[in-house]
Amino acid sequence: MMSIIIALLVNLLIETSESFTVVVPRDQIVAHVGSTVTLPCWISPPENAEVLEIRWYRHEFSKPVLLYQHGKIQDQEESYRNRSSLTLWSDQSGGLKDGDVSLRLEKLTVQDEGLFHCYVSGESAYDSREVVLKVTVPPDSSDPSDSPDLWKALFFTVLICALLGLVGQILYRYRQKLTGKKPEVQNCEDGAMEKLTEEAVGEINIEELRKHAVKITIDQHYVSADLNISKDRKIVMHSKGYKHTGEGFPYKLYAFAAQKFTSGRHYWEVALARENTPPKNCWLLGVAKDENFRSKDKSLTPSNGYWFLCSDGPNGVLTNSDPSVTLSLTPRPERLGVLLDYDLGQLSFYNVKERKHLLTMSTRFTGSVAPLFNPGVGDKSPLIILDCPEPVESPVESSEPLLSISSDA
Repeated sequence: MMSIIIALLVNLLIETSESFTVVVPRDQIVAHVGSTVTLPCWISPPENAEVLEIRWYRHEFSKPVLLYQHGKIQDQEESYRNRSSLTLWSDQSGGLKDGDVSLRLEKLTVQDEGLFHCYVSGESAYDSREVVLKVTVPPDSSDPSDSPDLWKALFFTVLICALLGLVGQILYRYRQKLTGKKPEVQNCEDGAMEKLTEEAVGEINIEELRKHAVKITIDQHYVSADLNISKDRKIVMHSKGYKHTGEGFPYKLYAFAAQKFTSGRHYWEVALARENTPPKNCWLLGVAKDENFRSKDKSLTPSNGYWFLCSDGPNGVLTNSDPSVTLSLTPRPERLGVLLDYDLGQLSFYNVKERKHLLTMSTRFTGSVAPLFNPGVGDKSPLIILDCPEPVESPVESSEPLLSISSDA
């Protein structure tokens, strides 16, 4: 009897991890009235979500679009009954057993537009993220919700939002004048109130990032034999004799930095193009655990201590999260900035020339980590680690990232 109890407890511990992170795409999901759409959401690291509580809701936690609990759907808001279900994010998804908790919505109406909260809870952990759904109305749409009364209501909603926004701006500037501080502002959209910070407006403040700049050099003891490194250990290029015979990205062309970090914020920049040369199509930038320097056989995943953004030529720019997320970066970055915030568990990437925040990966760092570089193959330009110029004060504010991804080591 005791052995049966112990076996059940061990199985429960295996199925329910101590912690996880809910991951959703940062870009809004767009679909048209009357169609069916999937709102992606998954947990990282992947685990069996059949034993967890999965709650999709909109404005009120107690009124779920869908509530999955004890292995089945328990509750649904009336307007979403027979229209919402759990589904696979992609054909490669393993479903609930692999942590895919994506939501399927059918027969979309304009009222479905807005925020959807993906909440996942276990016995010892929980997390939640928001997915934004944009519902478009085709010119020839005959959707019954497309009525004059509805459009009148929407008009008055927009008008009220505009007035609230004007009042908010007046109060904001008055408070800023009195205190010199930037308070939180309110943004009214689709009839819902969301808190935004003032940093969510305008371009990225590169000068502010450069206040955390550190000098980075390659550790000559931990470099792939197929790479050429300059004397100052800042320029990385594959050797002329190297031939990439395998398929996919040449991950074995690794180069670790000599600098290691266990706390604080650290920023560095990398040039991906030389003058009169097109930007590189093939590169990899990120960080890795110090212990990986001596163990190169691990799969390059966040759970194994690797976090990076990779440009794989015609396959696009993608993350090494599980599942991977592909970005469409136009134009191709010529100069990329990387910010490691060890204490907050964030790794962010920036297009320096375009002053854009491309991506933030969220995780929990343990032990020392160091910058990771891979120049790829097939490009004329090398990968060049730059020394950032001295920061200059600038009034330009930073903006929302295009995408945020969470993963756990």
